[in-house]
This record gives sequence, C-alpha cells and structure tokens, in this order.
Amino acid sequence: MPATHTLAGRAGDPRQEFAEFLQRQATQSGLKVRDIAELFELEARREEEAADGGSRSLPEHPIRKMAFSKSHLARLFRAQALPSPPWPFTLQFLRFTSRAAGLTKEEHQERCAEARDLLSAIASQPKTKAVSGPVVSSNVSAHSSHETVVALQHEVELERARHTETRLRYALRDSQFLATTLWRIISALRDIICDHDALVARAQHSRADPVALDRLRNETEQALTHKRTAQEEVDLATARIRVLEATWEQARAEVSRLLMHPDTAELIRPSSDSAPAQNLLPADLLAQPTLDDIAAALDRAQVLNTEEERAARDLQRSLTSASPLRPDDERAVLLAATKLTSNSPAQQAAAEGLAQGWSGDPQALDALIRLTHADAYVVRHTAAQGLAQGWSGDAQARDALIRLTHDQYQIVRGAAAVALGQGWLGDAKVRDALIPLTEDAVSEVRGVATLIVARGWPDARRPPEPTPQVTIEGAGEPNG
Repeated sequence: MPATHTLAGRAGDPRQEFAEFLQRQATQSGLKVRDIAELFELEARREEEAADGGSRSLPEHPIRKMAFSKSHLARLFRAQALPSPPWPFTLQFLRFTSRAAGLTKEEHQERCAEARDLLSAIASQPKTKAVSGPVVSSNVSAHSSHETVVALQHEVELERARHTETRLRYALRDSQFLATTLWRIISALRDIICDHDALVARAQHSRADPVALDRLRNETEQALTHKRTAQEEVDLATARIRVLEATWEQARAEVSRLLMHPDTAELIRPSSDSAPAQNLLPADLLAQPTLDDIAAALDRAQVLNTEEERAARDLQRSLTSASPLRPDDERAVLLAATKLTSNSPAQQAAAEGLAQGWSGDPQALDALIRLTHADAYVVRHTAAQGLAQGWSGDAQARDALIRLTHDQYQIVRGAAAVALGQGWLGDAKVRDALIPLTEDAVSEVRGVATLIVARGWPDARRPPEPTPQVTIEGAGEPNG
C-alpha cells in the first residue's frame, strides 16, 4: 500500500494537493472517471428507491444533489473545481475507492482524516478573514452554478444535433426510396415502349386492324409522356439526395463533436432498416392497366417530391441558421434544458437553476409548472421545491402544487405539502388540499401535513364527509 500522505511540511496549493489525493485514491482503486461517476449514479438511485419505498428518508445531503458528473470529476482531478458539497462528496468518493482498493477499516479512516485536513486547508485558504465553512460553500455554489449551465448547454445542443441528424437520415432514406421507385417506373415504361414498337411493326407488316394499331400507338405515346414526367421527377429527387447527403454528413460531424464531451454516453446508431428491392410492376399486366397505374403513381410521386423538397430546404435552414446557446445566456439554456424529456438529471438541474436565479420570471414559472407533469418523480419533486422557492404566493404555482398533493409518490406529496406551507399559509385552497394529507397512508407525509396545518390554520378541522381520493391513493400506490 502506498504511504499515507500527511499535511506535515506542506506549503503548496491545498486545492492541487487535494486533487492529487483524489487521483491517488482513484489510481489505487483501479477506477476511472466514468466508473466513479457510474457508482455515484447507482448509489443515488438506490438512495431514492429506498426513500420512495418508505424504508428510509433521504439524508441531509442526497447523492443526487452532489456534483459527480464525469466532467466535474475530471476538473476535480485537475484542481479546476471543488467538491460539492465538500465533505459529503469526499466521504462518498472515499467509500467507493476504498472499497474497490480493498483497504482495511483503519486505512480507510486514515484517508478520511487526510481528506478532512485537506478540506480544512482549502477552507482557510482565502486571504481575507472569514469563517471557512460559509466561504467554501459560497464559492462552490457559484462555481457549481456555472458548471451546471455549461453542462446543460451541452445537453441541449447534443439533443438538437441528434434530432436534426435523425430527421436528415429519414429524409435521405425517403428520397432514395422515391428515386428508386421512379427508376423502376422508368424501366417498366421502357419495356412497354420497346414491346409496343415491336407490336406496331408487326401489325403494319401483317396489315392488322387499324383500330388495334391506333390503340398501340396511343399507349406508346402515353408511355413516352409518363417516362418524361418520371425522368423529371427522378432528376429532382437525385439532386435533393446529393444535397441531403452533404447536409447529413455535416449533422453527423456535429453530433460526433458533441459526443467527445466527457459527460456524454456513446450514441448507438440504429442498424440499417432498408428493405430489399421488390419488383414494382408485375410483368403479366396488360399495357393499358399498367399505364393507368403508372399515371396514378406519378401523380403521387410529384406531390411527394414537392413536399420532400420543401422539407429538405427547412432542414438545411435549421442546420445553418440555428443560433447556438451561449453559457452566458443562462435563462435560455435552463429553459431549453427543461424540455429534455429523456434526461431527468438535466431537467432537475434546470429546475433548480431557474428557481435560484430567475424567481418571478413568467417563462421560468411556465417551465416549472410543465415539469410538475414530468414522467420522473425526482423531477416533479424538484419542481415542487422550486415553485415555493421562486414563486411564493403565485396562484398558478399554488394550483400546480395542490395537484402534486395527489401524486402517487410520497416524496412528491411531501414536497408539495412543504412548499405550500412555505409560500401559501392562510390560503383556503391550500388548507383544503393539506387537510386530506393529514390522513395520508405514509406517516412522514401525515406528519408534515399535520404540522403545516397546525401552524397555518390552528382552528382547522377535518371536514365530516369522507375523502375517497386518500383511500384510493393509499391503497394503490407502489411505495406504501
């Protein structure tokens, strides 16, 4: 085991020494940055599932609230960031690395003591006289806020790039299919024209019925007209394919660039779903029915070509004219991140950022109310907290929180009750929403609601009529 480093004789930068300490721990454990971030994420989920199941409540410093992304860990190792929150994060980091390195309990405790010394040295580093704890917390908070906006900006840009690349891929596939169909039509028309030329020559040589000869010539003329139309349409489709291929390559390059970010997982591209070519026109059809079918197909092809041409131009404009988000445009980044429906951590971070930095803003309020409908319960929980923090007394925020008092997850119901108690005491609608929670199936929710009702409405009494919604909710919720 490597010798334990102590603070004796240290005269360098405590932040650099702390970074080197973390690097040594990671190296000895054999864990890479991605591995450590995944362990944090796994433990955060376990913590939330335990709280959701009622077996225990969330700790004072939930892991989900810690900064443990791959990019943040990389900056920690380079002394470009501080742990957030300092000691809870460091303690969790040491638990993971000590376990992976197979350290004994005594060795683990030595590392914890060394980490405490390093954090104390960092806290006392500012030149101005100040209490170490609040100073470190404030610096970490400001630094973490900027990091959050930068990370969310990347997530939004990546989602936009993926969406554009997918649309271009499907547009290219559709144009290729249309062009292939048109070429098959042209091929079928060539066969009809060649066959009819041979039939006309034979009919003229055998002095056939003039009516039959006229019919053959008329069908030949129809085939030639359709062939010219099909050729024009396939030329348009082919030109569009060339443009779409170039634009798609540009979009793929943008996605690849964004995927180089350390916080990004690898994008798994879907396998090719192109079907094998099938014969469009059966060979045994008579000429006139075939020509009628071709005429109808060409009418539809012209409509599709026009629609796809317009869609391709729109895609090109969206790729070239999309204004990139800037980290300094914090509000725009946070609002855009709330729409990343498949990324609940990003939505959580965006909700927190809007509540902390944009309280009272109407668009931020709309975004948080929208997040109260999110699929992930952790996002609804964070939105409830944010509404109380930034929009106390607002009627729309109140109504959204009242709706959350009926949420199937206890942690969301509890957060909604606390939020209503923070910002809407004295409101009759809030009282009526909280009184049913005093008989919630979960004891923690009952306790919180009872305390809030007693504080805000000491004379409130439970209405005599039963409240079926409480019974139904308690009987059917998965978390007890």
